[in-house]
Amino acid sequence: MPFDFDTAVRKQYSTLPVPRDFILSSGTPTSQILWVGCSDSFIIETETLDVLPEEIFVHRNLGNILHNRDLSSESALDWCLNLLKVNHIVVCGHYDCALIRESDANEVHGWHKYEWSNPKVLKLKEIRDVTRLHRTNVEFLSKTRKDISDQDRDRILEEVYVLAETEWIRKQPNVKKAIAERGLQVHAFVYDKIQNRCVKLVESEIVNGMK
Repeated sequence: MPFDFDTAVRKQYSTLPVPRDFILSSGTPTSQILWVGCSDSFIIETETLDVLPEEIFVHRNLGNILHNRDLSSESALDWCLNLLKVNHIVVCGHYDCALIRESDANEVHGWHKYEWSNPKVLKLKEIRDVTRLHRTNVEFLSKTRKDISDQDRDRILEEVYVLAETEWIRKQPNVKKAIAERGLQVHAFVYDKIQNRCVKLVESEIVNGMK
């Protein structure tokens, strides 16, 4: 998933609570939602949305990543769009995500250096992109919010990351087709484990220049 790094960190958005009836239940055991989540998230999707379990097709992986070089991600997206014909895609990250928290930890912990020496992991350019996004975000915040704490910085990174993912998804041809033909909606959520609640990220505008 290629990021537009500079644009991503300059996105203007609000965080709003997700009401349980944000997506109305159809009352029938038919999938209407593709939920893309993270492997180490503790969220229970049907506690966030008041729908039947059968109404949600859940796809989880490290860092809730969707990209077109991963057969599992590509298959899940194709299955849900073309066969299940879902009406919603939810990309749900979570605060305190290990991938996000450690994405600038090369020199501190060395886990990136170790893992990336593995040829299988080396192919995951998307994971390296998260590290680059982290650095770009830190540089941007150091100029605009110098007093920000590390915790708040990481929370913002998670939000920016999820917004970048949803933007990439909306640009995919099969997603664009579903949006045009049946009004498919793509939503950006972030789960807060401590408060056991989700927020939705609502974009207002993208700032092209530094403010």
